[in-house]
Amino acid sequence: MRGVPQDVPRLSLRPLRVALFVHAFYPDHVYGTEAYTLALARQFKALGHAPTVVTARSAGEPEQAEEIVRYEVEGIPVVRIDRNRTPSRSAREDYDHPGLAPLLERILHTLAPDVVHICHLANFTAVLPHVTARLGIPTFATLTDFFNLCITTRLELPDGGLCHGPNAIRSNCLSCGLLARSAERPDSVFWRILAQPAVRSAAAVTAATLAPVLPFSLGRDARAVRDRAHVLRVAFAHCRAAFAPSAFLAELFDAYGAGPPLFRSPFGVEIDRTPKPVAPARPVRFGFIGQLAYHKGPHLLLQALRALPRDAFTVDIWGSESLSPAYARDLRAVAEQTVPPLPARFRGTFPEAEMAGLLAEVDVLVMPSTWFENAPLTLLKALATHTPVIVSDVPGMTEFVEEGVNGFSFPRGDAEALALVLQRFVDEPGLAAALSRTTSYERTERDMALDLLAMYRAFGAVPADTSPVPA
Repeated sequence: MRGVPQDVPRLSLRPLRVALFVHAFYPDHVYGTEAYTLALARQFKALGHAPTVVTARSAGEPEQAEEIVRYEVEGIPVVRIDRNRTPSRSAREDYDHPGLAPLLERILHTLAPDVVHICHLANFTAVLPHVTARLGIPTFATLTDFFNLCITTRLELPDGGLCHGPNAIRSNCLSCGLLARSAERPDSVFWRILAQPAVRSAAAVTAATLAPVLPFSLGRDARAVRDRAHVLRVAFAHCRAAFAPSAFLAELFDAYGAGPPLFRSPFGVEIDRTPKPVAPARPVRFGFIGQLAYHKGPHLLLQALRALPRDAFTVDIWGSESLSPAYARDLRAVAEQTVPPLPARFRGTFPEAEMAGLLAEVDVLVMPSTWFENAPLTLLKALATHTPVIVSDVPGMTEFVEEGVNGFSFPRGDAEALALVLQRFVDEPGLAAALSRTTSYERTERDMALDLLAMYRAFGAVPADTSPVPA
């Protein structure tokens, strides 16, 4: 893993047609990878290039009237395919679906891009890099999560522990696969038995070892899970270079072989970087922004806050309660039924343009995730707005946090340890303001886009003019 070279000349390129492929996109999907893709498209367009986003509606979502629909987001052309028409019929087709090749070729012939940049491969599968290679289109990729290594994409074990990637025989991957299959078939006694931890572990080792001789459907799916990381690595080898936004992700893919040369290229953010306004010493204003989902850990924050005096803090929680309604109801119950109730406000979702204003209302942002994060944009935007953070000690976040300078970390999943960190801000009224003065994040979306354009040129994807890049 290497950082993007700083000595690569940032010369201007002739106008490029860039096709950015992402598994899902605005307006229906607005998470980190989608935001990254839109940021690249926005900056490429501002620099005089012609980006198009190619995305998909997943199987199971409402069907489109046509197999391909076209629309715009912020003036960026978007092409969206409907995977309801090409659903996966096996575990192998979840990540390697040959039936998509004709459709992808048709789209690429129409767009005639100079460069393809893969922001997420799901919904296009390993077929996409093979198609771009056949068509001779220079291809690059950003690794925004663990899709290439993990069938759940989260590197999280069934017991809630963290996984460090496929083992030698892929039995840990098969264990997760067996659990997922049992969840799909809740009425099956056979799959309920296999879902039991001790049975599942033995069955996964057996499946990994005996995959070639298992009955057809079981053997086919076992081989698909076992071969997944290898098939995706071979596909990604068609890319000229790949980028990872965190050192942790880059090192993880380096360890397993990402395929192409791999570079660390941190995300850039566009947000008002005005210093945080002076806030009253008490109560301390804690905040949480993110998915109201277990792996994001808002339950840990509420549990930890129960140990603090109620008049010493407030907490604002932003996130959709429709994503996981039962979990969201449990969060509200914890806040409201604690005696006395927690001074918590559930504030729903908000337009991205309001992020800086909302962070100005927060003294400390808390991100108690229970899984490996990957340079989450919410974290970077908090730092950019001089908002100190408290994060769980998972790689992908801690590399951006300097203890006692821009925030603190605590052991993942430990609500008591989190409570001790929160208590520090109650006991030291000036702590949040002091940290705010030493908290920043300077990298912008323009920096990120210029790095990638420079690397396109460095890897021979496009010729360059000789005029300097616009500031």
